[in-house]
Amino acid sequence: MKIYRAYYDSRNFSFEGYSKTESQARSKCLEALQLHTKQLNLEPDWFMFGDVDGIECDCYELDTPYRDRSKIK
Repeated sequence: MKIYRAYYDSRNFSFEGYSKTESQARSKCLEALQLHTKQLNLEPDWFMFGDVDGIECDCYELDTPYRDRSKIK
């Protein structure tokens, strides 16, 4: 089984979203950014103009060994 981790690192915080698909993980990470924006009353485009272009995504397989986000073979 695969799991996707989407993440965005700002100067002060790291945001993540996890899901079974890449698009859902990106969506959850964007949701985290939007919730943070609302909680701190920030400008809506403080993180990257409000879209998912700056969000990175990795795919992992469960029960698999990794080092530095890469499978160890």
